Amino acid sequence: MLKNQLSERQKGIIALFILVIIWGIIPIVPRFLNISFKLFQQVYLRLFLGFILSLLLFSKKISIKKIITASKLDLFLIIFRATSYYLLGVVLNTQAILLTKISNVTLIGAVPITSLLGFIVLREKISFKKIALVCLSFVGALIVAVNNFSYFSIGFGELLALLSSLFISLSLISRKWQTKHLNDQETATLVLLISAAEIFVASLISNEGLPLHNWSFNTVGFLIAGGILIAGTSYFSNYGLARVDAVLSGNILMLEPVLASLFAFLIFKEMPLPKEIIGGLIIILSVVLMHRLEKHYNQNKKFVIT
Repeated sequence: MLKNQLSERQKGIIALFILVIIWGIIPIVPRFLNISFKLFQQVYLRLFLGFILSLLLFSKKISIKKIITASKLDLFLIIFRATSYYLLGVVLNTQAILLTKISNVTLIGAVPITSLLGFIVLREKISFKKIALVCLSFVGALIVAVNNFSYFSIGFGELLALLSSLFISLSLISRKWQTKHLNDQETATLVLLISAAEIFVASLISNEGLPLHNWSFNTVGFLIAGGILIAGTSYFSNYGLARVDAVLSGNILMLEPVLASLFAFLIFKEMPLPKEIIGGLIIILSVVLMHRLEKHYNQNKKFVIT
């Protein structure tokens, strides 16, 4: 029994690492789609494609009967997670990417809000070492975020990225409150459908109109890629977060800015500043040490407050 549980946890960790790779690639897409579409338009188009792909890929694992018979709590949490993650988190993150460097946005997103919420909201077990590592990662993110230490200036794009991280983290940890009535595929697909509908309405309210113009072969290609990445994000986040505690999850997800910065450099020639490199290295160190701490804890099957 314990072996099976550990196996599921290991699968969850692998899913989170795949999620980190996807998150590292995703910031590239809005830059290209911004040429053809407005903010809400490009987000809901990617979400609708992600929903269709998710529906096609997981059709055999999605039960309409189970969805209809889901509890009010589960349905409320799914709506809350869709709103928090995509309508608020992803939209703010997309706007931040259009305003400032991708490396800055993703490194700001590495502020350990998921880990902090795991301690505060989920009441997960803590130790001095875990708190120290969370603080260490926060220091690394702070080094990246602050534009001018003499008067502690943070750019508007960086501020949007910070707010985005908060809403995304709320969505991630609230996965823990859902029951097992709906599987990961059903939950992921529902979240995509609800969030796409919400952002479409937001687009109409903001008078963006319908995306009838500026279509091209490249635009379609980036939209399809964006849809695939979003479908992957929705599934792997649901799968991983359901099996790995929020503290370790938050630290694994901190690897995202490292990959995103690398991709931004290769594609857009965005060169990280020395302070951003230092902050990124501190975040990586925190991730590695947290993972070793968790591994040691699982091997000993006990938790010691030091």
